[in-house]
Order: sequence, then C-alpha cells, then structure tokens
Amino acid sequence: MRYVLPFFLACLAACNSPSPAMMGQAETRVVVDGAEFAVRQRDMRAEAIRLNFIANPSIGMVLSRAEQAMEQATGCDVLTDTLRGDQNVMRADLACPDG
Repeated sequence: MRYVLPFFLACLAACNSPSPAMMGQAETRVVVDGAEFAVRQRDMRAEAIRLNFIANPSIGMVLSRAEQAMEQATGCDVLTDTLRGDQNVMRADLACPDG
C-alpha cells in the first residue's frame, strides 16, 4: 500500500491534461531550446504545457520558449502582454493572419 501513493503521484507529475477550455483540441508537440511543449489552440487562444524536466527553470526563460512554441505550432503571433502562466502551463491570446 505504501508504494501506491508514490506511483500515483509520479503518474500525475507526467500529466499532459489540457485545461477545460482546450479539451478535445489536438496537440502539436514543439521543442524550443531543449524545452518540449504540447501546444493546443482553440480559436484565438493557445495553451502550452511543458512536458520535460528542466532543473530550476526561471519563469522568464520558460515563458519565452513557450511563446516561441505557440507561434511555431499555430502559425500565429502571440499578442503582447497576454502570455501568462507558470513554469508548466502557459496561455496566450493570438493574432492569426487569416482571422
């Protein structure tokens, strides 16, 4: 029984579950400077979930890479000052060429 909880927590740590707003959207995997993200888009919004381990990541470094990942995956520009989140899940509004 004592081994069940650590196993369960380890499974959750590797979770790639989207937020409710992004449920059902296909993911695109993108690697930017060694950081791997699962990027999902719905309308003019994007969400990037960091998938790999980075030792002591700074929020600025991760947000910068997430912004690049969102732009690569969607083909849209991330709108200035809409990128927010933490070292694991980032969200932003998009400006897309076709709409």
